[in-house]
Amino acid sequence: MAENESILNGSERVEAAEIEGETPVLDVHVPHATHTWKDFWIHLATIAIGLLIAISLEQSVEWMHHRHQRHQLQDDLVGEAQRDHAVVQGDLRTFGLERVWLVALRDTVDRMRASGGKLKLAYQTKPLLDPETGKRLPAQSLPSDAVWSTAKESQLVELLPRTEAEMYARHAWQHELLVNSIDAWLEELTELKAFENRFEDGGALSTPDLSRMTPGELDQYSALLSKDLALRDRMMSRLNLFDSQTEVILAGGRTEEELVQPMRQGKIDLEK
Repeated sequence: MAENESILNGSERVEAAEIEGETPVLDVHVPHATHTWKDFWIHLATIAIGLLIAISLEQSVEWMHHRHQRHQLQDDLVGEAQRDHAVVQGDLRTFGLERVWLVALRDTVDRMRASGGKLKLAYQTKPLLDPETGKRLPAQSLPSDAVWSTAKESQLVELLPRTEAEMYARHAWQHELLVNSIDAWLEELTELKAFENRFEDGGALSTPDLSRMTPGELDQYSALLSKDLALRDRMMSRLNLFDSQTEVILAGGRTEEELVQPMRQGKIDLEK
């Protein structure tokens, strides 16, 4: 009887709570999960697989990015080689014609020297036009290694295959030797110009007046011209060797062995 009253009282309390707009509170207990070693290893394997997938995706993206960078660098290096080839071809044409002029000028000076200064000859002006095309000779210009230098500084060279990187490093060394030979020539050229300026004829081209030179000064002038020719010859040999290597790159060369073939085919070895 007491039990029935308790149940009724409880029911009345729920109904009263509902009438008053209150939500009855039910005390729910979460059942305890049953953990086993099998569940643990499944959970651990799921995490590991997820991490491996994430790492693989990241490495794939990085590999594709490096691959794009490598191809871009290779294209840039070939583009620089194309520009260098055009520059060197112009330099060789200009220096070749100027050499003919310098030899003739030195012969004139030597004839005046042989006469003891009695023979008075005119100064031959440097050629400005190409006799074959009638066009102005290309101004001397230095081939560039900016792409390679930038790639080294930014460590992009590491993206290249080892043999290809060695090839470009060897070519860059040849560029450095070429720059050194050009610097030596420019230094001597400054001395030559300073000497010639002492005998300017006052004309529009500011050429030296050979008739004003004493026999001793003609000797000095002939020696300066001979030195200029020797340095030009060395520089032209460097230009030819550098250009031969550039042509190997343009032909698709990818190893240092391919690069040095021109020297083994009759070219002067200037690297010793």
